[in-house]
Order: sequence, then structure tokens, then C-alpha cells
Amino acid sequence: EASQYPGYSGGIWYSLPGEGECSGVPTGAPDCTYSYTWPPDVITLEELQGHRGQQFWDHGTNEHANQRKIEELEDLFREKFPHSEQLSDPTCDFSYSNFWN
Repeated sequence: EASQYPGYSGGIWYSLPGEGECSGVPTGAPDCTYSYTWPPDVITLEELQGHRGQQFWDHGTNEHANQRKIEELEDLFREKFPHSEQLSDPTCDFSYSNFWN
């Protein structure tokens, strides 16, 4: 049985299916649920892991350790892309029970 616990209480799973990509502001229609700019602002796994390498991912079910990882990612992103727009977390209105029933 797969666990639905992400190891971080604020964790969000994003799925960006190819058929939902559109240009401009997403409308929410089935063929226009997200957009992005190219080239994207990217941080590589190597940059994120830094000198710790694979040890960066240790303690994957520890909320405090995972919060530190997210803070490190945010700091690295702000450092690398200081002029990138600061986005807020989107509201998720997904209902697991409505979707799977």
C-alpha cells in the first residue's frame, strides 16, 4: 500500500499533463490549465545538493529536515534568479473523494 504522506505537511503534488499546456493566461479549460515561459528558471539537482551530494536527501520523512531543504531551495532560487517573479502557492480545490468516486 502506497503512503500518501509526503514527509512535509505543506507538500503539494503538481501534475502538468501535455494536453493542458497553453500560451498566455490559463483559462481552466481542459486544454488550457497551465502555461510557462521558455527558457524556464532552472536549478539543477547538482546545484541544490551542493557539496552534500546525495546526503541532501537524507531524512526524507522528517518534516523539519524537509522544511530546511525547501528553505535552501528558495534561497538558492532567489540568489540565482533575483528578478524572477515571487509566486504564491495556488489554492487547490481538488477533491480526492469526488475524483475517485
